[in-house]
Amino acid sequence: MAMPFAGFGQSESAILSNGHLSSIVQSNGSLFANKDGNPINYLDDNNAASFMRYSGSWMAGAVEDTVYANKNCNWDKQQLWPGPIDTVTNLPKNAVTWSKVWRISRESVEFHRTHFESSGYQVSERIDNWPAKHGDNNISPFMAPYIDWNLNGVYDPENGDYPSFEGDYACYFIANDLFGENIFPQANKLGIEIQGLVYAFDRKDLENTIFVKLFLINRSTNDYAPFYFGQYVDYQLGNRFGNQLETDVNRNMVFGFNGDALDENGFGETLPAAGTVFLNHKIHNSIGFIDGDSVRSLPRNEKEMLNVMQGLWSNGNPKYGVGSGLSGSPSQITNFVYPNTTDSKLNQSWTDDNSGDTAGHRHGLGVIKYDRFKSKSFKRIDLAYVAAVDKSDVKSRLMEEVDNVLTFYNSTLTSQNVSVKEQPMAYPNPFVLGQDEVIHLNVESVELTDSRGRRIAFLHKVDNSENKFTIPCNEKLTSGVYYLKAVNSNSLSINKVILINN
Repeated sequence: MAMPFAGFGQSESAILSNGHLSSIVQSNGSLFANKDGNPINYLDDNNAASFMRYSGSWMAGAVEDTVYANKNCNWDKQQLWPGPIDTVTNLPKNAVTWSKVWRISRESVEFHRTHFESSGYQVSERIDNWPAKHGDNNISPFMAPYIDWNLNGVYDPENGDYPSFEGDYACYFIANDLFGENIFPQANKLGIEIQGLVYAFDRKDLENTIFVKLFLINRSTNDYAPFYFGQYVDYQLGNRFGNQLETDVNRNMVFGFNGDALDENGFGETLPAAGTVFLNHKIHNSIGFIDGDSVRSLPRNEKEMLNVMQGLWSNGNPKYGVGSGLSGSPSQITNFVYPNTTDSKLNQSWTDDNSGDTAGHRHGLGVIKYDRFKSKSFKRIDLAYVAAVDKSDVKSRLMEEVDNVLTFYNSTLTSQNVSVKEQPMAYPNPFVLGQDEVIHLNVESVELTDSRGRRIAFLHKVDNSENKFTIPCNEKLTSGVYYLKAVNSNSLSINKVILINN
């Protein structure tokens, strides 16, 4: 049974709950940690036993020999701050003003859709304050996604518009890495704006999962080559001093689990496990951190940070798939920490259990790599945090949960293996968002609509001689079939186009 949100509007943090799994979302995009450092990520009402203590995004990029980097590994040393980046000055907006998490539920949206034309109806605060509208001309018009019911290009819920989001319960945040002081004194800030949707479903088979959809927007003037994104998790798993870590390369997941037969002062005999899954990217590398270890501790400067994001230990040495991972033969080099048997490059199993370390406090990082992140472009990253409990084999139980999530995601939340059955006027088609730079169409003006004819965006013309258009960074654009409504001086044509948002 679903538990609705308490209260209305937005605040600087919010509890996302599907009635079974509850997690806190902060306005800077960090998850699972309250501002006192204590975790809020638990099943049912057992808030004394959590799965994860903190999760935050790490980023690193290079422009020739200059390193740009940040890390987020606890609440009191945050490296992301609330708010967007000014599109004219490239400076961050005030973090205090934008310290908000916007909450929404499917139930409230359906009620709005049914009643907005009724006499005496008043739009609820959570729908009216959805950040699809704002009074600042220097902020991107493409903020939180919404359905433009009356097709006037403005978010006006009193006339039928409403938030667009996945799941039955969701939280939206907007953050950037520019506002505060960089924890790495010699590192440059990246100028990345992150718009994120954290959501959950009111259904039994997904009750142990929190989904996250991130849009990373490069507001800087830099083209990063390469660019790395990592999601860091401090695993709690009840008693956090009895845990182990593992990577499942095939499932693109880093996960933690209880490393002994009893979770003292936590879940007890029902053992916990939790994983972070990259849903729309192949994992490039992973790493685990050991408190107090000179090599396997958290990175302390921008050089160590770049090493970690590249798949090395913080001192620049490779990981070896044997023992503690600090030494071995060239054939034992791996990008992944404790991949068991899922790393095809290793000839043997490497696990936390055979590393020589005792079970204890574990933090893990999964990393994806882009060869290039161009200025003014964006990347979409889909994640899932999956929890499991079991009295006998919690790792197998977690894999069952994750496989179900992957099946659901690939069949419902993304469009894959699409094809074009006719030769369109527009090319390239399919068009890969974030990869293809322009779409070519021999017309004077063009707008993008969905399958119901609702306008999604106007395309911007960038080259009059060759009729090149750009598709704006719009978080409403999921993979699928769209239509280009193209206008010439004496004709109107509608062309089907496949958009792939990877």
